[in-house]
Amino acid sequence: MDWKESCRSRLREHLDAHGDIAPPWERFPDYERYTIGWRMGSGEDWLGMWWVFLEQLAPDRETRVAYLRRHPPAPINWAEAVHKVLHPTEKRADDEDGDEEDGGEEDGGEEDPSAAAARRSALLEQGFIAVDVSFRIWLSQQDGVRWPWESYETPEKAARYNTREFWFWSRQVAELRRGDGWAPPAVPEGWRACATALASGDADPIEPRDGLLSLARLLCAGDVKAPWQLGLELADFADSFDDDMGYVDAFRLWGMSAFDDAHQLRRYLEATRVPPGWEAWIAEQFPVD
Repeated sequence: MDWKESCRSRLREHLDAHGDIAPPWERFPDYERYTIGWRMGSGEDWLGMWWVFLEQLAPDRETRVAYLRRHPPAPINWAEAVHKVLHPTEKRADDEDGDEEDGGEEDGGEEDPSAAAARRSALLEQGFIAVDVSFRIWLSQQDGVRWPWESYETPEKAARYNTREFWFWSRQVAELRRGDGWAPPAVPEGWRACATALASGDADPIEPRDGLLSLARLLCAGDVKAPWQLGLELADFADSFDDDMGYVDAFRLWGMSAFDDAHQLRRYLEATRVPPGWEAWIAEQFPVD
């Protein structure tokens, strides 16, 4: 049995009451759009079953619009995949060597970028994609608060290996902290460095040399500071993904997980008053549409 046949054989057990399989952005909102998770394990399996489901779905627009309307809108960086759902028979030059089962990732192609931008704009206007929607999808699936130390023995590991969900959790807890009666549980010893930040929303003082711990403390506080807010400079960027990375590199790791679209990124940059000298670095490290 080949992989597609395997996906087809397992599809039925994952269908909902409407006979749908949830689109990948709904099933795994904590997966970045281009994470390797779509090419291995449960993410790859789900994506394969989704494409098999779409192959079997009637190609008329009414049916496909109805399918998408039964599910949350997609993040903007899923726009091309959503377009393919709506236009299953359309072929473009940049599709010829593509592999649908990888999630419809674009290889860059030679298509005029303005055409892709026009498709995104239309999908956004029609409500098939939305700004900063993954967090809302994730939040709707939570049953209370899952504390990160239940899965990771240290904050550095949570920041390093579960960055996106740690960010979503940070936003969830920040909303709870603004309410009455906020009282977080006692943190385990391995998370002691984050206790004050979690309880008060204040992560100071930050040690930029301890990038992952600093990021974790800021996430616990619900306020991820930009490097320029901490007085750091571009020269502090080491282009490192090592465990001993400094804060600018940890911020890069977070930004790669946090921003699904240019609108969301722009709001953050405006709120943190990004200096002109950092703009080119931001554009290079966080290439969002």
